[in-house]
Amino acid sequence: MDKMSKTNVDKLFTNRKQQDHEWKRFPAVRMVLFVFRVFYAWPEKGMDPSEQFRYRVKGIAFRWIVIYLSVAAQAAYICTIEKRQDLIDGLFVLSTQLVLILKIEFLYKNISKIQHLFYQLDAELYASRNAEEDVPLANARKKTSICGMLYFMFSDGLITYWLFYALTINGLIVPSWYPFDYTASYAVYLVTLLFQVICMLWNAAFNISWDSLVYILLSLANAQLQRLQIQLLKIGHNKRLDPEEGLQVKSKLIAVKPAPNQSGRNDHLSPVQVESAEDVYNDLLRCVIFHQKLIKFVHQVLELFGGIIVVQLFCSVFIICIAEFHLLTEVDTVGELLCGLPYLICMLLQVYQYCFHGNEISYTSQKVHQATAFVNYPDMNIKTRKLLILFQQRTAVGIPCYAKNIFKIELSNATFVAIIKSSYSFLAVLRTMID
Repeated sequence: MDKMSKTNVDKLFTNRKQQDHEWKRFPAVRMVLFVFRVFYAWPEKGMDPSEQFRYRVKGIAFRWIVIYLSVAAQAAYICTIEKRQDLIDGLFVLSTQLVLILKIEFLYKNISKIQHLFYQLDAELYASRNAEEDVPLANARKKTSICGMLYFMFSDGLITYWLFYALTINGLIVPSWYPFDYTASYAVYLVTLLFQVICMLWNAAFNISWDSLVYILLSLANAQLQRLQIQLLKIGHNKRLDPEEGLQVKSKLIAVKPAPNQSGRNDHLSPVQVESAEDVYNDLLRCVIFHQKLIKFVHQVLELFGGIIVVQLFCSVFIICIAEFHLLTEVDTVGELLCGLPYLICMLLQVYQYCFHGNEISYTSQKVHQATAFVNYPDMNIKTRKLLILFQQRTAVGIPCYAKNIFKIELSNATFVAIIKSSYSFLAVLRTMID
């Protein structure tokens, strides 16, 4: 750290001014923040305490009307049914809503910590320095946008289809108990059905936004790891200053004889700019600091969201099992199939995205370790070599992604396969009990 001044290091973690923040350019981020602001769950920075209190009161009122009333109606319905089959279907719907309530309360309670995670990405260290480093960020933006669009399309399309299906059978989308007879008149029935549709649309929007919030943070961390890999591949190799890329390195000039021209004379010597030993050390030190910050960022994300992720994964096993059971035993028409199959796809997509992004971080962290082997080791001085060896030992560990809360679950493709197998096993047991 002696060659790289403390001022230069601190500058890496200061907020950028008059620049477009990369995470704010994500379409998925804009969608998430829009939904959270509708729920009054994303207060602005520096909000007055009295204004913040009114903001929270509005959030409480909105979520009570849109979410808690519908969940209370479903819980009351379960207390009134007697058939075992209806009880299973009721618990299947209620478990989804209870996990959603847990996510809502978690967000309102930890919103300052979540915002702090996002605002960390405003630091100069996370800013792309050239077009090559823009590629991982662009890919992350594309993946999160596609996943978010598919998630919204399946969920909102499914709710819209449920609405038309409920109109054809003159029933509710979700079996619920109300303190009035909604079958007394067709107008009352339509108002009740419309209330259910509005609640379900906002429930789905918040659920998708909460899940997308975790996906985006993990996807951004993975993109930054890919940027680190690109930077490592350039350390110690000859490079020219490029004003467009904003590179400002101290270089020394060496003379290289060019090929003779047509007259057989060498008119001049071409200077090639080569990094000094000090520059190589500072570049490597920057990568070490960058890697440490990324490890801390990923651990903060998983530590903050890990408990809810574990609950979601365990509940998903049960929900997927019930959805499969419903498709196998109760579907007699194409309309019923179209009611259940898209919901199963939504649940599988929700679980897979957790496992996919965690698996991507673990895989990219190993590629970062491999990139340390391409650093120009022979031309380094002793101090830089020692730093490189220590860095290689640290990157060899990788960045495994674990969601922990009593249980410890790795976010990987193997976990997704295990969830599918577990849901199938529970399905076999459930069918035996019903038969």
